[in-house]
Amino acid sequence: MKIINTCEDIKTLFADGFHLQTWRQYAGAISKALPEKCENDAKEYDFEKDVLPVLNNALHTDKIDLVSRSFQSVTDSLQENLKKLFDTEPDINIILYLGLCNGAGWATTLDGKDTVLLGIEKIIELGWGDETNMHALILHEIGHLWHKHNGNLHIPEFTKRRKGIAQLYCEGVAMVCEHILCGDNDFYHQEKNGWLDWCYKNENQIKIEYLRRLDKKESVQDFFGDWCSYNGHSDVGYFLGCRFIEHLMKKHSLKEIANMSYGKLNKEYKIFAKQG
Repeated sequence: MKIINTCEDIKTLFADGFHLQTWRQYAGAISKALPEKCENDAKEYDFEKDVLPVLNNALHTDKIDLVSRSFQSVTDSLQENLKKLFDTEPDINIILYLGLCNGAGWATTLDGKDTVLLGIEKIIELGWGDETNMHALILHEIGHLWHKHNGNLHIPEFTKRRKGIAQLYCEGVAMVCEHILCGDNDFYHQEKNGWLDWCYKNENQIKIEYLRRLDKKESVQDFFGDWCSYNGHSDVGYFLGCRFIEHLMKKHSLKEIANMSYGKLNKEYKIFAKQG
């Protein structure tokens, strides 16, 4: 496992604000593939409106050092913690970097190696720079990589229904992995202003509405992403996905669930959604 913290480079290179060409050189020094990877991922954003303000806000605050300290503290003890889930230490890179609003956490492949990319600009925007949230963020992305190595992470998403099931499934498995690693089944870094209490109180409504959208071939994007919301609450899909996987764990091991087919998951979600 390789840990890379680029905060000192960020502070030096972007002391007078964000410049795209400087960023390309900075990102290219991490990996030659990284600039193109990030720019392709962000190409649907309005850069001037959606990306640049987040970048400059992060660069002009005093929170970079806080994020760096939290990252260092969490990764120092990470190897021992991963034994709760992995049989052997995973061969992964964990990189704290300045992205283009590609996400606070991104489990991906870089230079042929499994990598967790942690975008400092999104971490600062979302207020996840403290040690507790940093811990959960890293564990969640590692949960995706556990799923990749132990099962069926990528379900083909050529219909809206398949995409909706796949996203719920993948985020649910990652949330359960996160809970196992952090030892708290009710920890969500989305929990602010009664978010979790609202989710529990409205669980039946949430899962029925998700099923309705699947049946009607409607988008479920409202349930995922800090920029979206369902009934005024963002990231409700992470809660729903976790509850769905917990439902499956009553009869199956996590590794069995990690290998489930789309057909099985689709059938099981219908059962789960219709339970009171």
